[in-house]
Amino acid sequence: MMGRPKQIRQFLIVPLCVLSFASLGSAADDLLDHYLSVPGSYAFVRRAPEDAKPDSVRLTVFEDFLCPACYQTVIQIIPQLQKKYGVRLSVQFLGYPFVHPSSAIPARAYILAEEFGLRKEMQQALFRVQFEEQLDITSQDGLARVAYSIGLDPELLFARLDNKGGEDEVKQILALGKSYRIDAVPGLIFDGWIRANAISQTNLEMIIDGILEKKATKK
Repeated sequence: MMGRPKQIRQFLIVPLCVLSFASLGSAADDLLDHYLSVPGSYAFVRRAPEDAKPDSVRLTVFEDFLCPACYQTVIQIIPQLQKKYGVRLSVQFLGYPFVHPSSAIPARAYILAEEFGLRKEMQQALFRVQFEEQLDITSQDGLARVAYSIGLDPELLFARLDNKGGEDEVKQILALGKSYRIDAVPGLIFDGWIRANAISQTNLEMIIDGILEKKATKK
């Protein structure tokens, strides 16, 4: 995980969360009491879930296309989670420029690809060209290679970027990430209120299993 140097102690996080939410109403207190025993390394970043479903978990992934840890997470870890949990796990990917200001360029290209129905293809191509082909995807040549590889006219993509396409959306994503206290990438948020502190297959599965178990016992 890429981020500012910081020591994380899981056993310090949970008590602080309890204190920070102590003034909430009884409904929020009950929710926190119910979910505090979920295993894994995580922190609560909201007072309650957001748009959570009773039989599945929603995972929001904040990714930077210049981040090698994001590449590994998106290419290897997330597909394994999707294979294991199926319809019980829904995943949303958001381009989150964090590593460098130039990260905003591929993040905007990722957003623009949705206009052409190529969002997933753009995500995969950006990571592949950056980390497997070793081309700078913040450069014109790198982006042209990405576009060609997914059947998108590079000139069309460049025109949309020159016209500030995707800028507003990236600003909104940055604001959302800040509200979730995303201070490293990849940033993973479960059900809009639980942020994973350790990005590993084992930790993420513990959190997902714990959330699903808690939801089952609330029925």
